[in-house]
Amino acid sequence: MRSLIVIIFILNSFFSIAQIERADSIKEAEYSIKNLKVNTKYQDFGSTFMGKDKIVFSSSRKTAGLSNRKWDKNNQPFLNLYIGDVAENGEIINVKPFSDDVNSKYHDAFVAFTPDLKEVYFTSNNYMGGKLKSEGLKIFKATVGEKGHWKDFTSLPFNDDDYDTGHPMISADGSKLYFVSNMPGTIGDTDIFVVDLNQGHYGKVINLGETVNSKYKEYSPYVDGDVIYFSSNRPGGKGGFDIYMTKLDGSIPEPINLGEPMNSKGDDISFIIDSDKLQGYFSSNRYGGVGDDDIYSFKQITPITICDQIATGIIKDKVTGTRVGNAFVALIDENGNRIRRIETSFDGTYYFGVKCGTNYTLEVTKNGYFSTSVDLKTSNKNGYDNNEVIFIEEKEFMNRKNYEILNVPSITFTINTAEITEASEKALEKVMRLMNKYPNMIVEFGAHTDSRGPDAYNLSLTKRRAAATVNNLIEKGLDPRRITGKGYGETQLLNKCANGVKCTELEHLENKRTEFVVIKK
Repeated sequence: MRSLIVIIFILNSFFSIAQIERADSIKEAEYSIKNLKVNTKYQDFGSTFMGKDKIVFSSSRKTAGLSNRKWDKNNQPFLNLYIGDVAENGEIINVKPFSDDVNSKYHDAFVAFTPDLKEVYFTSNNYMGGKLKSEGLKIFKATVGEKGHWKDFTSLPFNDDDYDTGHPMISADGSKLYFVSNMPGTIGDTDIFVVDLNQGHYGKVINLGETVNSKYKEYSPYVDGDVIYFSSNRPGGKGGFDIYMTKLDGSIPEPINLGEPMNSKGDDISFIIDSDKLQGYFSSNRYGGVGDDDIYSFKQITPITICDQIATGIIKDKVTGTRVGNAFVALIDENGNRIRRIETSFDGTYYFGVKCGTNYTLEVTKNGYFSTSVDLKTSNKNGYDNNEVIFIEEKEFMNRKNYEILNVPSITFTINTAEITEASEKALEKVMRLMNKYPNMIVEFGAHTDSRGPDAYNLSLTKRRAAATVNNLIEKGLDPRRITGKGYGETQLLNKCANGVKCTELEHLENKRTEFVVIKK
């Protein structure tokens, strides 16, 4: 396998560190494995399903009729593609060279077929017209003719002489191509990428991101539904390259190591599985094999139990039933530890990834509202079945040092006038609701400015604004004996921003305010 590492992207370093901690919500599958009779003393690896009953793999074995020129890096023949039938016991039988159409005098490996088997993608050395241009690797595509011959060979548009591409894998619906590359933009040495396929056209190449890739090397992707299997030499494995799995939606924070016997102290790559039969193949150069790299079959004895849940919901006002945006929601575990705290979006929604069968508390806070806590117990069922609507009650009064004020947004006016803006109508309607709720309450409306502008002008402006606001509420039906108004200008600043003091716009806005002060409740 180490010669394979030299072949595929010329890699040199390996790691052996304690295995990573697994997510609590995931239970690993159990596997039984078997070394196959098809293996030779040479390299045999990289098996791929061709339909349900055939396997294509790479081998450096000597075969009559094929070029057996030796590669100087491992003193073995260059890799060629072979095809065989899948036997009931998992053995690969009736093996023969795949086709002279594709087996070149250089390396050919790692193939992927479209679901209709009419197109094939494969990894080969960077050559053109039979002449080697470089030892770099590229992904090529070919059309499969009626008699199985490959034709119309093309290099994929994102190949480049400055980097390698390889390990193609086609999704079950034929819409996506996954591959490995060390192209610019990788997180590590080699990453797994995906590109959309659309009738011969290719979408934007996208890196699968840090939920799959690491700063180390990722290899041989295989996608089964919403799960991706791949190999990596990241720290925490059993040996060189280990096989991992994770979900494409990013719901599993860290990829899961498949453990023994799938992984060993050697290099374990090229995992594929037939989900209907729960059996598949992988490649390894582990101790006890027949040759350099061997193909192993496996049976999955128990399923991988993945229990993913999402706690999602909406924060609403208890009185009005309207959604409350920009509230803070904290997820707290049963030991009282705050796991995460987020701010709701403008429509009051929140979203947490949570564990199955676990007790949590959701704590909601927002300025001007009473804090609220609700208990959340997740089930042991996989799925997104936690949807809460949490009602929070708005505080009617707020304290400003030694007096209470109504919890109402500041009334705004057209600049340099006493004309109330339309945006303040909801605030005035709220004042009316509170006055009706507390029929004995008397308030004073106070208008304030910041220190910018002449003192006399600011005082005059706030007096006019106070009068306009009081008149507006009286016109709405408020008893004039229950409200007074006063303009304070810049005489009651809340911070240091007096005349001549340099302040930010936000600091000035703190002083530029209106308040309904409670005189009698």
